Amino acid sequence: MKKSDLRLIIREVVREEVKMELRKYLKEIKMKKINEVKKSKPIKKIIKNYTKNKKLNDLLNETANAPDTETLGDGIFTTDRMSDILAKTYNTRDETSNDSQMISSMGVNPENVPEHISSALTRDYGDLMKAMDNKK
Repeated sequence: MKKSDLRLIIREVVREEVKMELRKYLKEIKMKKINEVKKSKPIKKIIKNYTKNKKLNDLLNETANAPDTETLGDGIFTTDRMSDILAKTYNTRDETSNDSQMISSMGVNPENVPEHISSALTRDYGDLMKAMDNKK
């Protein structure tokens, strides 16, 4: 197997895993937002004249009166915290159930998958990627 093929396979598997985990977080955020909207009192909208252009002024007022930035966990959700969030997710997950779920989501019975393929999917490629980076 060529190095480029392996990279493509790793990239695709990582994309699928990140997509699955992000869906969970987005559902949680959406549910929290719905619950907060139901519980919160109506916000008094302050209308200011920022400019003479009516449409632009409406947009600026809408932005100024928007609720605060969505949060995830203990603070504002930014790309700086993404590694912490993913680390928590991968440390708490059940490896065997996710691997079989991933294989079955591809339309294949997990029991019929050859050993070399299942080991390639479950292998920790961290050391390999470090070695490839050091070789550059």
